[in-house]
Amino acid sequence: MTFSRRRFLQLTAAGLASAPLYAAAKAGDGKQKIKVKNGEKDPARDPYGIKNRKATLPDWDGSTSSASVPGSMRMFRGNLSHTYYGSGTVPSNPTLKWKFRMSDLATLKHGKPVTWQGTGWTGQALKYGDYVFVGSTGGHFHCFEAYTGELVWVYRAQRMFKGSPSLYKNRIYVPNVDNHLRCLDAATGDVIWDWAGPHDMDSSPRIYDGMVYVGGEDGNLKCFDAETGDLKWKEVYGVGEGEKPGSGGIESSLAIVDGIAYFGHLDGHVRAYDLAARKLVWKAETGGDTDCSPLIVGDRLFIGAEEGKPNYHCFDRKTGKELWSMNMPSGCWSTAAAWNDTIIVGGNNGKLYCLDQATGKEKWVYKSGAGIWSSPSVVDGKALFGSYDRYYRMVDAETGEELWKYDMGDRSHSGAAVEDGHIWVGSASGWFYCFG
Repeated sequence: MTFSRRRFLQLTAAGLASAPLYAAAKAGDGKQKIKVKNGEKDPARDPYGIKNRKATLPDWDGSTSSASVPGSMRMFRGNLSHTYYGSGTVPSNPTLKWKFRMSDLATLKHGKPVTWQGTGWTGQALKYGDYVFVGSTGGHFHCFEAYTGELVWVYRAQRMFKGSPSLYKNRIYVPNVDNHLRCLDAATGDVIWDWAGPHDMDSSPRIYDGMVYVGGEDGNLKCFDAETGDLKWKEVYGVGEGEKPGSGGIESSLAIVDGIAYFGHLDGHVRAYDLAARKLVWKAETGGDTDCSPLIVGDRLFIGAEEGKPNYHCFDRKTGKELWSMNMPSGCWSTAAAWNDTIIVGGNNGKLYCLDQATGKEKWVYKSGAGIWSSPSVVDGKALFGSYDRYYRMVDAETGEELWKYDMGDRSHSGAAVEDGHIWVGSASGWFYCFG
């Protein structure tokens, strides 16, 4: 691929930039006043050296949720049951269309210097109209022209964009580990409302009947008015005891079916919660910290835990009764994808499993050799996923045969937006990619 000189300089500057360490966001429990206008000429906030411009978006289609439609990826795992992963014909040997070097974030982890690059877990991009939207662990949220890679606008937060955004009524709802949940204008990147709590926000928002439902490492299940950002209610389930500092509360993203929200928790349970009645329907043991998100297929719920034996489970979604379970050595951070009468899910042991939905019996297993934290996208009979090694892969969903792999330069934990024969996905190498 060829770049213009301006594009080359833009990418080079982004690759060399390393954002400074920002102070942690002040803990609170409500909307925050915006003290700094987006787009200010501050190199720390705008390392790419661009002037934000407005994206020309399609009119909203009237949907009352953030569920995706073919050609438009609007949320992590596509829809409220987590069964949509994209559309169109996916080439068996994709080629690189463009890539963009995101800025970095220098900070501390357990008191030691670390530089965060690219996209993380879950880090799935959105595709809407002619644009792709994605956050980075470098602390920026980007709007790109989907097919050229030209940067349209960028918003700078205080910390990492780690969890995945959702799109509703041409607004983007995105969590950040600076403890904020923000609502951005998808056309301009301007902040519409901004809420901050006491702990990291990793759980990806779901919009259902005009309300935003999201977890958080504070352990609270929260409901916001999507228009105003007003916190309508919260249910407190506790932070739990995880890595210090690290996991806490609810990192899982909600699945919502028939008005019931399903989610995992660090305390080793998956819960079903009636959103209208505001009451717990059931909870079931998973064996350990449950950060991955539930998959709902019919009356079955599939979810894994990071510890325990067995640690991968199928539950009756209406009663919480366990229907089958299996051991997935080293735990599970991957949210499963549904494919015909099977599920496809990654294990931290470096295996991609294809399991019978009814029994849990293995249909095939692909060995990548490195832990698979990404949630596979299964489109056009092909499963796409990243792992802890340098490669992003595609395998045949029916047989597990490897079809293609690409050297990303580093691990890839992020989900992909797969639409219109294109794949948009990032990695921890610092690069965001478009294949087609």
